[in-house]
Amino acid sequence: MTPISPMLANACKSVEEAFKKCPNGLYTEIKYDGERVQIHKRGSEFKFFSRNLKPVMDHKIKRFHELIPKAFPGGGDMILDSEIILVDTITGSLLPFGTLGAHKKKEFSHAEVCIFTFDCLLYKGEDLTNVPFHKRRKILEENINPIKSCVELSESQFLKTKNELSLMTAKVLKANLEGVVLKNPNGTYQPGKRGWLKVKKDYLFGGKMADTADLVVLGAWFGSGKKGGILSIFLMGCYDSRDMLWKTVTKVHSGLDDAENERVHEELMNLMERADPNQMPNWLLCKKALVPDYLAKVPNKMPVWEITGAEFTKSEAHTAAGISIRFPRITRLRVDKSADHANDLEYLQKLFEASKNDVNVDLLLSNCEDRNGVVNVKIEEIDSKINLTPKKKSKSANEDDDLPGSSVKLKRRADEVAKELSDNKKRKTQSPNVKPENVATKVKIEEKLGKQTKLDLSSLGKKEDKFRDFVKNIDIKTESQTQHCGGVVKKKSDIFKNLVAHFGSEADDEQLKCAFVSYGGLVTKNSNDANIVLHAATLLSSDDFSVLRYQYKPTARHLSIDWLRDSLKEGKCMAYPIYAVVLQQQQKLL
Repeated sequence: MTPISPMLANACKSVEEAFKKCPNGLYTEIKYDGERVQIHKRGSEFKFFSRNLKPVMDHKIKRFHELIPKAFPGGGDMILDSEIILVDTITGSLLPFGTLGAHKKKEFSHAEVCIFTFDCLLYKGEDLTNVPFHKRRKILEENINPIKSCVELSESQFLKTKNELSLMTAKVLKANLEGVVLKNPNGTYQPGKRGWLKVKKDYLFGGKMADTADLVVLGAWFGSGKKGGILSIFLMGCYDSRDMLWKTVTKVHSGLDDAENERVHEELMNLMERADPNQMPNWLLCKKALVPDYLAKVPNKMPVWEITGAEFTKSEAHTAAGISIRFPRITRLRVDKSADHANDLEYLQKLFEASKNDVNVDLLLSNCEDRNGVVNVKIEEIDSKINLTPKKKSKSANEDDDLPGSSVKLKRRADEVAKELSDNKKRKTQSPNVKPENVATKVKIEEKLGKQTKLDLSSLGKKEDKFRDFVKNIDIKTESQTQHCGGVVKKKSDIFKNLVAHFGSEADDEQLKCAFVSYGGLVTKNSNDANIVLHAATLLSSDDFSVLRYQYKPTARHLSIDWLRDSLKEGKCMAYPIYAVVLQQQQKLL
């Protein structure tokens, strides 16, 4: 069994471009964010090949030897083009790219690898590569017995108008999926050719829908080939005011032409020095695998660049709360900005959340409205939970009236879809430059914590501690805090703003809790609400570690109580790393 070069897709930059190539309508499929796999079955023997025609790792596909014959009974010898994705078996939601690794198995214990099949090159031993796509699709629809969260048919619909495609794309992007793939109903399967089209938000409207951040150049690598000897790969990052450290976000190597690259090289050589992986500067938090050839001498003096990508994503390789940018490119040299005015980590986290929770599809919807703002077309229904695994579609008597080879006929009025999608058009949003706080969330947290946290001031007089001066004059009165320490604590400053602390049993100290609250923090008894956990010890046993990893959020910081004492003494939030609690023997940071 020999792998076949997979058919690929070209970037499509507009709805108009798609219909120029397929004026009589086209198939649209959800672009799943998984790993491409080509499945070969001959008798009872199976082979699984990746996009690069290499064997797929066994842990990803071992269970499909039994499942595929059940999903395609009587299929005989087959070649299926598919995507494998990790599916949460409890919620049915699709998990993001990069979660299929064997090292992720424990983290996603309630998930299973699922195959979404979207094309068929061979069925019952018959070569289908020269058969039109709508017939290949029909063969799949008529022969699959889907197994939920195991073997499914990809979501596909036949669209006849630009309005339908705009609404479909908007719905998919609104559901935080990667995009759509467009296929000619009469197209054959062309191995290795880019005969399909793909639509992603960073392709549309000249990149106006893409995710963008203003980041600082922290380091650089020399290129290869014609760019050998020139700094042409750049390490971009942002400042974390809480840790008082610069942290890495992404590597970028595209967006500059040769002349710009040479100018940038000359500029950076004056601002950088050779990096030593074994002796990192104390201003930078960077994983060893990402230490570049050159690092900034003074990060605050480094240039700011606008970096644009397909989406904000999570990456274990980077240190800025794991936030990174997928498919990054340099889109602007921000000569108008200094490093001090670039996006910091706090703001980057807001951009990340906004990207995931509120994709702006106004530009797409504007193509669907007439002068009265009414959508005059109908569209195939898209499940409001579009990220759930598709179910097998039932056939109707008139299923082929206007849709070649498809059994999808669940329709609803497009104005209902448009109304749902355009809610954000009516919603007032703040400018990104204002860096707004999520006030509603903050109020909700404070109300919740207020019910959970009741501290007693009567114990204060019984304790003798060198930090007594911080709390003995606390005035139980303020408008910005809920009740703590037997009353409402007067806020002295905001050095612990946005921090929600849980005190370990050995570190439980009423005076320190009240002091923490008076300097802008919140205290909780609910471990799941905490983003910072304070311990009396700096070393924990493996047994303690096993308990803690399930008791707290994985993003919570575990620090020695000395961090709080020193922060109060110095009147500022001390850098976290030197107070981090570690695991004994392995010395593993929590």
